[in-house]
Amino acid sequence: MSASSKVHVLTAEEIRQRKFLKRGLFLNILVLGQTGTGKATFINTLCDEDIVATNRAAPSELNIEQHTAKIYEGGTQINLDITMIPGFGDFIDNKRATSVVIKHIETQFDNMLDEECKIQRSKKSRDSRIHAALYFIRPTGKGLRELDIHCLKLLSGRCNVIPIISKADLMTADECRLNKRLILRDIRNHGIKIYDFTMCFEDLEDEFFPGRLSEIVPFAVVSGTDRMIIDKEEFKVRKLPHGVVRVDDPTHNDFLILRTCLLGASLQDLKETTHI
Repeated sequence: MSASSKVHVLTAEEIRQRKFLKRGLFLNILVLGQTGTGKATFINTLCDEDIVATNRAAPSELNIEQHTAKIYEGGTQINLDITMIPGFGDFIDNKRATSVVIKHIETQFDNMLDEECKIQRSKKSRDSRIHAALYFIRPTGKGLRELDIHCLKLLSGRCNVIPIISKADLMTADECRLNKRLILRDIRNHGIKIYDFTMCFEDLEDEFFPGRLSEIVPFAVVSGTDRMIIDKEEFKVRKLPHGVVRVDDPTHNDFLILRTCLLGASLQDLKETTHI
């Protein structure tokens, strides 16, 4: 047998890595916000398919919904588990809302810990911990509400928090900057810890946001699943009475950089920084 025809024998680590890539990557996210903040449309835009029903009426009571999606990034399958809490923040008395969210997160930690402590673990067990909480904030121009502050403080000690300003198409550029500044002010003043995208931003700065990375968080996003050909190129868009927003255009909103970090640059770090 010639040297060029030698058969490569896979090592145990190579076999493990191939099985891992075949199964795909996993990410568990919690999506929080009042009814009407664009959470369902955001998820459908992120996954590029209708995962969550949109334009639903506000529920009469708090619920926990689970959705799953398979997304392909660079040829790699990402298995996305999505937890939503319809009714969060929609009532006059929202005292129970945050406790339901925190109990759900802690239950997933307990389940993971129970599995880790077993002498013989199940091969089918999955990490069900929440790796990232995407918290949708209304652009009121007044910063965070009392409920936002209370919930974000409790969330930040249990998972990676990513603040998002919903429906950025309703704001002018100046209004968007004002909302970001006021929300960041409240986050700092109340000691709320949010996920640090710094390393990801450094890697992506030249490609997406030269010279203005400090202005990104909280992400101001526009979601939309319609498609349109513009200058011979197809874009995902949101159609408005006064024009069209290109969802994936970083000069229009922050959706692309958020998606790139969430499903690419930060995916593994979000999981590794979620502790039992």
